[in-house]
Amino acid sequence: MRIFLFLSLFVFLMMGCTPGQPTEPSQRVSLGDEQAHYTFDDPNTPWDVFSLNGEQAIFRVVDGVLQGAVIANHGYIWSLNQARFNDVAVSATVSQTKGARGNGFGVMCRADEQGNGYYFVVSSAGQFAILKAQPNVSDPVRLVDWRSDPAIFQKAESNQIKAICVGDYLAFYANGHFLAEVHDSEFSSGQLGVVLGAIDETLWVNFDDVIVNNVALLGG
Repeated sequence: MRIFLFLSLFVFLMMGCTPGQPTEPSQRVSLGDEQAHYTFDDPNTPWDVFSLNGEQAIFRVVDGVLQGAVIANHGYIWSLNQARFNDVAVSATVSQTKGARGNGFGVMCRADEQGNGYYFVVSSAGQFAILKAQPNVSDPVRLVDWRSDPAIFQKAESNQIKAICVGDYLAFYANGHFLAEVHDSEFSSGQLGVVLGAIDETLWVNFDDVIVNNVALLGG
């Protein structure tokens, strides 16, 4: 499997709030059956593990977590799960263990091996964004721009995040709180993934308890 880095840099610290974002979700969703629960207690995992370009980027299973690392200012790097989904909810426990404040890390839905798809990312500075990576476009598009939210724990504290991808509806939650939603129809199917990108210093992030559920809209 080929793994690629975005070569262009990304800057998102101190971004303001996105105008017009609701404080409650406009759609009701129903979580269906649990399709998978990854605890990474077994080092044999369907998630991508690798060391890239002289350890410029790493994903590995160690001490019961999927651990990712990437050197600073090289863009995003990801590990995919191989299984394909259309409508899906994916949650994970994420925590930065090393690196500067303001790095981005989280989960992906409807992704491909080139990193295209939807990114639901938080930062160790207490911010979040929903991004879309597209073919032949170096920088992910900010579907929901970087903004701060008190629901996101900062520094090295663990965050429980959840991404909803159903139809053209995308929603993001952290620690049980709704963060943002957006509609986008470019990608309708793809793999699950986890993703991280670093500024200033090499970033290390632990991913654990990745839970996958079927999901459906119940209406407004």
